[in-house]
Amino acid sequence: MGIMNVQPISVLSCGIYQLELEKILPEIQEELGAGLSVQYLPPALDVNADRLAKGIREGLYALAGKKTMLLYGRMCHTDMAGITKDTGAVYPQTANCVEAFLSPEKKREMDATGNVYYLTMSGLKLWREIYRQGHGWDEVDARINFGSFDKIVVLDCGLFEITDEALFEFFEFTQTPVEVMPVSLDYFKETVLEICRKLLQDRRQ
Repeated sequence: MGIMNVQPISVLSCGIYQLELEKILPEIQEELGAGLSVQYLPPALDVNADRLAKGIREGLYALAGKKTMLLYGRMCHTDMAGITKDTGAVYPQTANCVEAFLSPEKKREMDATGNVYYLTMSGLKLWREIYRQGHGWDEVDARINFGSFDKIVVLDCGLFEITDEALFEFFEFTQTPVEVMPVSLDYFKETVLEICRKLLQDRRQ
């Protein structure tokens, strides 16, 4: 099905999703028969609740009157419902970006293997911006914050090669074992498609 001549769905997304979303965007648009117009906010914005709320509000204000998907987890801010109230924006019911890529069943299976800290591929690529610059952590801070975890699992969606050097550098920062787990983008794709279909359905009503 080709892309129909309809107003695109507007997407305001955390930058942590950019690589993954752009990978599946052509498939999503083809399946929907509608275009997606995407804007990204900085991926480390959620380290400060006030800055995150301000960024989302300003982004949604600029998209007022449009059918809008907010690509953030419902727990990325403690008042996500309040921030989005009266905007008409729809966001996933997944708690965070990790749950956007892992089905509940798969996450339960992995959680049973120990106290796991999950990291997306983009999270690994941007860890300096997120933890060093965003949180302001040095190695001591990192080891305190990651110290309770048995391991860090990077969700490998196959977007780029995860090198041993990249894994070792993050291990050096955290002193927590780092593993790679291959995952499909299918679950993420369905999460995005579900919201898009709802927005298109609402538009027809």
